[in-house]
Amino acid sequence: MTSVKRGFRMSKASRLRRKRGWDWEDTLVKRIDACYSYEAYRLGGASAFLPDILAISNRFGKLIVIEAKSGTTDYLMVPREQVERSLRFLESFKLYPSRHLVLAFKFLRKRRLKGGGYEKRELREYYKEFNQKLNRGERAPDVICTYEGKFYIISKGMKKSVDLPDFKMPFL
Repeated sequence: MTSVKRGFRMSKASRLRRKRGWDWEDTLVKRIDACYSYEAYRLGGASAFLPDILAISNRFGKLIVIEAKSGTTDYLMVPREQVERSLRFLESFKLYPSRHLVLAFKFLRKRRLKGGGYEKRELREYYKEFNQKLNRGERAPDVICTYEGKFYIISKGMKKSVDLPDFKMPFL
């Protein structure tokens, strides 16, 4: 059975992937909300042209914008449009002295196999800060995270290994 949303049909697999993403965002919001002097909000993500999560600490003058990705594959990607959107959003809050764009990746305990089905593996989470400044008119890269914790950017058709700094989330 498929559902109809905005004029197109979503397959069962699409709904499952979307639900995994929503669950991961919800988990992050709850973890951050449980921390002293932090508040977190889900903003609606791509459908609202906003980042996935906004976390604020007025006490510490810190604003965190989070793009969250979750899945069962060997790599997860944050498209450049989402990176650019989050950077623009972050720049609009200049009153916060400490502003961060965090890419949060969650690799689930099962790995999807090409022939169908799943195999068990270890749950892994990565929190990386995207701290690359873009020049005016410059496009952001796509960011890829592998299950092993390697990071790549794809810019102008070229794939390049990159060392993004770890970000210490408030709940860690």
